[in-house]
Order: sequence, then structure tokens, then C-alpha cells
Amino acid sequence: MEKLSTRVGEGTDSLAAPLTLSRSAGKDVPSRGEELINKISRAVLLALGLAVLLAAAAGSGVGQSANDVGQEGPRLGGDFAAFYAAGSIVWDGDIASLYDPARQEAAQADLGLDGYLAFAYPPHVAMAYAPLGALNFQLAYLVHTILMTGAFLLAVHLMAPMIPLLSRWRWPILAACFTFFPLITAIGGGQNAALSVLLLVAIWRSLHDGRETLAGVAVGLFIFRPQYAIPMLGLLFLSKHWRAIGSAVVTIAATWAATAAMRGAGWLSSWWEQVGPFVERDAEVNAANSISSLGFFQAIWSPESLAARVAGVGLAALVVVTLMYLWAKPERFTLAERIGAAAIGIVLISPHTMFYDASLLLVAGAALLSESTNVPTRLFTAMWAAALVHVVADSIGATPLAIVMMGAFAAWTWHITQPSASRFDRRGHTKELA
Repeated sequence: MEKLSTRVGEGTDSLAAPLTLSRSAGKDVPSRGEELINKISRAVLLALGLAVLLAAAAGSGVGQSANDVGQEGPRLGGDFAAFYAAGSIVWDGDIASLYDPARQEAAQADLGLDGYLAFAYPPHVAMAYAPLGALNFQLAYLVHTILMTGAFLLAVHLMAPMIPLLSRWRWPILAACFTFFPLITAIGGGQNAALSVLLLVAIWRSLHDGRETLAGVAVGLFIFRPQYAIPMLGLLFLSKHWRAIGSAVVTIAATWAATAAMRGAGWLSSWWEQVGPFVERDAEVNAANSISSLGFFQAIWSPESLAARVAGVGLAALVVVTLMYLWAKPERFTLAERIGAAAIGIVLISPHTMFYDASLLLVAGAALLSESTNVPTRLFTAMWAAALVHVVADSIGATPLAIVMMGAFAAWTWHITQPSASRFDRRGHTKELA
């Protein structure tokens, strides 16, 4: 019986060779080079795991290092302090004061901060973090890091049936992903970008399998990032996934009701009144970290600049129109092609998107692998390396990673709108319509 396997073109540099999918009879035995790559990849992953354990044990060494007080080395957990404090406020039964700046600062008083990190997520996110708020900060950070790592691993597991390449190159792919700058920064810095990756992959896999109800639940759970969930709901509407829309609305309604039970029926308006000013201030303070089209141009000029608003909103509108066109034509564009475009596009159109949310580029990369049997490895190497440009963001006041995202969206759109003959080699079965 023939077995699907992956091979690197013989006689070529493995970094420049295409990743291909071929068929061979009998047992497929990895070459010495493949075994070495797998061993190195596992060693990298082990080293990352040990680094997190040591950092958590020492209480420092992972995260951002600005304004630390009374600690040696960088402060543990980066942005996790905001999530931990919000969870502890809920755990203490004080959810009514969740968005009170003084209350948040008091909850973070012993976490080595100069001031505090504002928590602006919807109340149900703080409710989800409440169990962590009952733990010691170091233990809570370690548990959160494990959970976010698990979320990404689950995303990879969900993608596996759609990407046969993973069966042979799982360890190198995992090593590349976990050292991808936006993802490793998000996980090490206590952010939840890995959860965004998981939910988008869950939507993809559910639609791929024809399980629209589950896809809708994933969209509903995505409401913890409204700037991503709402566009995805609109795209499902354009592609006429009615059952998915129905289950998404039910899930969102259930989330609203659960929050209303804790914060009152008017929680939505009061929440926005309280966090709206923070979002505006954060757009200025974190301008150098923004990768949305609006945030990037405001970082170049200023938040009050009319030119920045025109350029940012104009580019976002162009992305929206492009996504609408792609998703309104499921008979022409495959599910993977539409998901890949959405993974990049929703980051660009969001008014508030930080650099670690570029982790969603990995979903676009996975979509490309699912669509092609002959993708140049150098393409993924270039994407991995391009993410490192963010390190110069503070020195120039804006992140070039936003330009990478814009270029990726343009390149993806150009690629999938070309005639099939001009694309990478395609597997015949990928034209599934969902």
C-alpha cells in the first residue's frame, strides 16, 4: 500500500530545496540528515522548556525588562502581570472594581512593576483567569505558559490531517514555530496569541470536516478578541455558513449572559466606557509595537494625524474589501486559501493589534502547506527571519513587522488569485468547498 511521505530534493541545499510530497512503496526510512535535523529540533524545544522552568523558578529571566524594581534581571512574565492581577481581583470577589485603575495597580503592587499594566479585555476573560489568580505568581505564570504551549500544540494537532507534511517534519516545524519571534514572545511574555491561533485553526478544521456548529462555537469563543471574532463572523456570513453563524451567535449570547450574571446586564456599555480611554492611551504608548494598518501609520506620524488616519483606514478598508471578495466566492477559492487570507487580514484591520499577534502568520503558512506539494523552504525561512525586524521597533518608533504583514497579505492575495497552472504544484483534492 502506498504511503505519503516527504522528501527534500536530492543534490540541493536543504534550506533552498522545496518541501515536497511524494509517494513511495514500502516503509519510509528517514535519512541521516533528517534524523540529525529531528534531533537538533528536539534539543531546541527541550532547551526552551528548561529555560521557562528555570525562569519561573528564579522569578526572572522571561519577559520585558522595563521599569523593574527590586529584582535582578528582566521581570518575569511580561504582560502576564495584568492577566494575573485581573484574575486575582475576580477571585477575591471584587469584579465590580475590575477596571478601576487604583484597584488594578494595588493588585500588581508586589509584582515588580513601576506603576501597573492595564487590563482591558472583556470581563469574562478575567473570570477565566480567576483560578490562576488564586496561585502564587510564579506558579501561575508557569501554568499559563504550559497552557498556551498546549494550545499551540493542539492547533498543530488539529492541522495535521490537512497537512501531511507534518507527519515527517513535525519536530523541525515545531522548533521553527516555537522560535518564531512573535509566538515565543507571546508565550514567554504571558500573552494569549497562541489561543487566537488555536481558535482560528479550530474554525478551519471544523469547516474542513463539515462541522459548522463547532466552527461557530470557535468563532463565539473568539469573542474574547472582538476585533477578530466580528470579522470572522462576517466572513462566515459571506460564505453562507448559516449553521456556523447560528452556533456562534448562541455562544456569544451565552458569554454575554454569564458575564451579565456577574457584572449586570449593562456590563457591555460600562466596560467600553472604562476601557475606551485606555485603548486610546495605549495606542500612543505602544505605538512602536502596533502592526495594524492604522496603528502603524499613527506610529509613523502621530495618533492625531489626519494623514495617518486616512492611510490606515484606507488600507484597512482595502483589506476588508479583499477578504469580502475572497470569502464571497467559495466556489473559486479553497477554504485554506480563504483562511490564510483571513489570518493575515484580521490582524491588519484591527484598530489595536500588537506585534505578538503576528503569530497568526503561522496559520497562513500552514494554509500554504496544505495547498501545495512543492513549497520552497526558503520561503518559510524568509518569513521566520522577517519577523525578527521587530527588534528595531523601539529605536525607530514603529515596527517594520507591520510592513511584513502588509507584504504577506499582498503576496498571499496575488498568489491565490493567479491561474492554477502558475501556482505551486497543487494536490487535486484541495479544492474542497466548505
